[in-house]
Amino acid sequence: MELTVKELFHDAVLYDVPNMAHAVYYAVQMGLVQWDDPESRIPYEQLDYGAIGRMRNENWLKMCTVKLFVVPLGEKRFAVYFADREEEARKQHRRIYGMPARRVLDVSDKMDASVYCEESRLWWSFWEFKRQAVEFPCFVGEF
Repeated sequence: MELTVKELFHDAVLYDVPNMAHAVYYAVQMGLVQWDDPESRIPYEQLDYGAIGRMRNENWLKMCTVKLFVVPLGEKRFAVYFADREEEARKQHRRIYGMPARRVLDVSDKMDASVYCEESRLWWSFWEFKRQAVEFPCFVGEF
């Protein structure tokens, strides 16, 4: 069964896919589709991707505010954090490890990477870890 425009938008927001969410939002705002239309009615070829890109850059939908950061620990080990800003990840690292982080890398583009969780004995993506977090910044673990 095909998703509605509203369901597609909801999934794009839920799974932090800002390009899709802003494109769907744009299509609805421009009157090209209605929320209850099937997703196949979105006229992607008629969308103004320059305007959608500006909306995304200005973050109209307030998406992806929590980012994925890693701090190299040496010997192929990394401390992993969720935080709004690099400074928050640095502070969290200092609290946990008692020393400043030399480098903090924004690896938010790796949010869909999966790692094995010993507790659950399942493979989890960082998206799934993020959805389980109660507050941010958040120490995810060492990998």
